[in-house]
Amino acid sequence: MIQPENDFNWELYEDGYQGGHKLIHNPKIKGPDGIKEKVFCREDYSQRLYDAYAGQKNQVIKKDLNRGDTVLITDIFNIKDTEIDIELSGGLSLTIDLNREKRFIQVFGFETVEDFTRSISSSEYRKILLKENLTAYVIESMPVKVSLWQGYLVGIRQEFMEQISNPSKAYNAKIIEANKGGFFVEVQGLEAFMPGSLAAANKISDFQSFVGKEVIVMVEDFLQDMNSFIVSHKKYIAHILPQKIRELDLMKGYQGYVTGASKYGIFIEFGEIFTGLLHVSKMEEETKNKFKARMYKPGDEIEFYIGEVTKDNRIILTEEDPHIKLQKIQKFIFENQDKIVESEIAAIMKFGVIVNVGEITGLVPLKEFKKQRIFINNFVVNDKLNVIFDEFKDDKLVFRLPQTTEE
Repeated sequence: MIQPENDFNWELYEDGYQGGHKLIHNPKIKGPDGIKEKVFCREDYSQRLYDAYAGQKNQVIKKDLNRGDTVLITDIFNIKDTEIDIELSGGLSLTIDLNREKRFIQVFGFETVEDFTRSISSSEYRKILLKENLTAYVIESMPVKVSLWQGYLVGIRQEFMEQISNPSKAYNAKIIEANKGGFFVEVQGLEAFMPGSLAAANKISDFQSFVGKEVIVMVEDFLQDMNSFIVSHKKYIAHILPQKIRELDLMKGYQGYVTGASKYGIFIEFGEIFTGLLHVSKMEEETKNKFKARMYKPGDEIEFYIGEVTKDNRIILTEEDPHIKLQKIQKFIFENQDKIVESEIAAIMKFGVIVNVGEITGLVPLKEFKKQRIFINNFVVNDKLNVIFDEFKDDKLVFRLPQTTEE
């Protein structure tokens, strides 16, 4: 609790005082819309207290509190087994019976009131808790009675509203109930809805199997008619995928589950957020035979490696051991340096032609065809094409075309 000093010279702050050699302002305080303010308090709660005065968090300090007001909590003290004292913006202190605030303490991960008070007895934990910008909700004005739980809910609803347009946070959601359209979940103490189409990276076949599980979500929208937030696991995946993809190891073996198939191969989900394609050309013989016999079904377990990640973050899988593949490439380069070799066209892309030389796959870039004034559209898959090894770049073989002699 903040106690004012009786002999403090408040006149120093009057008549447009701009600071001097005795008082130095706190440069860390952020004002609204970038406005620089001179604040001289350097306590841990100085930013929260300034926010309250400036109205940045819609917290208005006033002498008379009315039912429905929310007020910033600036301090927690006098901690007992089942009670704590709190100080509100403006200086009002209240005693809180924590037996009436069990949902509040549970949302912070505590099973009992005693567990909570033991932890909050630590000054370090109190600092962490106060940084959450906790508010108290006024349920009675004469005398003043507040609810920490309802104040917390008001703050979370405001935070969720901000996250819709400025997504930056992810939350754990516990799936409570399933229906044909999706799932009712609990997020930060609030009930929300997660549509089935937003609940997983791939189509869900058994909704009931998700009940009781926890998933990470981000806030998608708020529906006025339902008075409910919509949350999305897919939005979370999209948010973290670029970073997580960079962490994939092309030399490591992975394990995943089949989610579906196409005429080109099978789709595999792994690491909870990734989905990749194991192309038929990258399968071992046994896998290829099972695939052609349509023996794979959703949920089947399979082991694989990461073949490559394309520029648009598509993950191409392979069953070929990358260490063996590297040995083959090194041997090929050693034996075919500066030699013209015959390749077979495997695919024609906008950026060039994918070719196979025996078991070795590489790229002939589009610029090679332009240099030779050859139209790439003149070729089709399985055509033969003479090539020369050019470089090994980004774990890929790059070929060039032999020079043609003009008559």
